[in-house]
Amino acid sequence: MSFTLGRPVVDRAATHAGYDSDEGWRARAACRSCNPDLFFPAGTTGAAWQDVQAAKAVCAICPVQSSCLRFALRTCQGYGIWGGTTEDERQALRRWARRMRATRV
Repeated sequence: MSFTLGRPVVDRAATHAGYDSDEGWRARAACRSCNPDLFFPAGTTGAAWQDVQAAKAVCAICPVQSSCLRFALRTCQGYGIWGGTTEDERQALRRWARRMRATRV
């Protein structure tokens, strides 16, 4: 998934095929054959930082990155790399979404 001016580019093929609703997108995830520990590093410096970068590189080529991110946001995943984002990045996305909803009134 990429971001342009704060707006995510939606994986429309996955959404249309129902991968969001039934979570079948997981079978198509680029990380499915990776060691899960890579996506749940302990800490934010040194080897953990390298793991975060490696996990994000896997996410960058994943065909279902946006489905994964939507799942993580919808289910409030508080740990790990999901959809190419860290916990802090997802928290920032949630705050941004709340502000956008509040300004639409």
